[in-house]
Amino acid sequence: MPEPKTRQHYLDTADEALRKASQLANYAENAAHHPDNRRTTGNLAAAGALYADIARSAAAIAQAMPETPED
Repeated sequence: MPEPKTRQHYLDTADEALRKASQLANYAENAAHHPDNRRTTGNLAAAGALYADIARSAAAIAQAMPETPED
């Protein structure tokens, strides 16, 4: 059986997902300014929104968990 995930695991997941969301938002913004890339803007923005949802979910799970496994 796999080890239970820790609060830190969920915080790390949230942090990584937030970085990806930010990066994809930058890509979408840049694509929106280039006529050849405008058709990819929506896909990049949607992927960024998905990663933002993952970050929020992981942060909410971490917040609900005790800070240490003994708590």
